[in-house]
Amino acid sequence: MNAITFYTRRLEQATSFEFNVFDNQFATENLAVRKVLMAMLESVQDRLSDVEIEYNDGMLAEKIGAKRAGELLRFMGANKDNSRETRSNGVVVSRTFRAPLTEERYEYFYNLKDIVTLAHYRLKEGEEDRIVFYFTRYLQLIAPDDQATDKFFARLDSFSLPYKLVPIS
Repeated sequence: MNAITFYTRRLEQATSFEFNVFDNQFATENLAVRKVLMAMLESVQDRLSDVEIEYNDGMLAEKIGAKRAGELLRFMGANKDNSRETRSNGVVVSRTFRAPLTEERYEYFYNLKDIVTLAHYRLKEGEEDRIVFYFTRYLQLIAPDDQATDKFFARLDSFSLPYKLVPIS
């Protein structure tokens, strides 16, 4: 297996590790990609408090079916009170909501078979992003300290995932 490339940079006190989907040329449901997400989750698990999800109704329904889409959104905590719409020319192009990251929701992400099931999500520590998946472009870990970084590397090693770090400014 080729080494997985992570683009790294400092963000104030944190370190960003970005897995670019195109550069790494793995299918988003590939086990290696799933293990990257699992390692990210484990590295900041004790810090995560909320999940924020942006989705397009039609695209999500097309991907997993209308009934499952509705069930998934309710499971993730979407409701009329916490949802906001993004419109373009009067048409709703996406909806976003934020909800507490419960143990069941954490397990959903940890066991996710395809990281693009939801198009854009953020796992947060308060107001700070810790894990971001952005529209099939990248999966990012924002490790707040050396302990989280060490956990991330240790988990990648335990999964036998070779990786290389490419610093960017």
